[in-house]
Amino acid sequence: MPTPGRCDRTLKLGNLGLDPPLGVVSGAPDRMSAGSDATLSKPTRAELFRGQGDALYAIGRYSEALARFQAALALNDQEHAVWTLQGFCLAALKQFEAAIESFNQAIARCPAYGLAWHGKGHALAKLSHFEEAVTHLERAVKLTPDDNKAWYNLGTAQNQLRRYKDAVASFEHSLKVNPQDHRARYNQGVALGGLHRYEEALQVLQLALEQRPNAHYIWNQRGTVLIQMGRYAEAVESFDTSLSHQIDNPNAWYGKARAYAMAGDLEQTLRNLYRTFVLSPYLYRVMVQIDAHFDELRHHPRFQQLIDA
Repeated sequence: MPTPGRCDRTLKLGNLGLDPPLGVVSGAPDRMSAGSDATLSKPTRAELFRGQGDALYAIGRYSEALARFQAALALNDQEHAVWTLQGFCLAALKQFEAAIESFNQAIARCPAYGLAWHGKGHALAKLSHFEEAVTHLERAVKLTPDDNKAWYNLGTAQNQLRRYKDAVASFEHSLKVNPQDHRARYNQGVALGGLHRYEEALQVLQLALEQRPNAHYIWNQRGTVLIQMGRYAEAVESFDTSLSHQIDNPNAWYGKARAYAMAGDLEQTLRNLYRTFVLSPYLYRVMVQIDAHFDELRHHPRFQQLIDA
């Protein structure tokens, strides 16, 4: 077992999307020769393999990074940090079951290593095991309360479980550590909407848009909130702004159709539903059948003709 000092070691995290990225070593990974220099000790070669894996992961070469981490563990399988790095690499390759096993190996060697709990929770969420994900992510933030990505991933899992009040609090913790994370603000807005706290949701989404004005999905969520507030014309404007940033955006076309349906405008409802179905013909045809926003128009012959086409 590692010593307590080694067990408490943490990685420096960068900013490569939702997954906690890995520390980067200097130097070009392809020029390192950990495997070819027989004069190096096993621990030294293991560290070099790990460094290569870090660098390769950071530039998105996940399969090559995985090979380096596996080589490092073949030389020294007691490094919980390397098991954790391998787990994130496997998760990046969408091998989530294998990632969970790698995180389990890390936790077995160092139960106090918060990043391993975080990684396992993230992988569980990717497999839609949200209850287990929340349990592991709660352990992660207890061990490493300054890990804003763990708070963020906890909040997204809580959103999936419709535990919106808990999610709002988790995103608040994440934003205290990293106030510039527009994704945390966006998802907090989603949670506030789930609690029917629409004015607050609108304020949070506005802050997110100030940080990332070109994010079409934030404009979509803003439009959805405005529909719930009965502000249909503003909702349409929000969806139009979303479409100006990404035209192939069925959520925005569908959102416009919802807003027009609630306003009683059959022509615009049909026009925007048609654009939605062109982009995504199956999902939204199912959704519209049970979406209460369309109830006032549902029995109109032209509406039925479009839905049944």
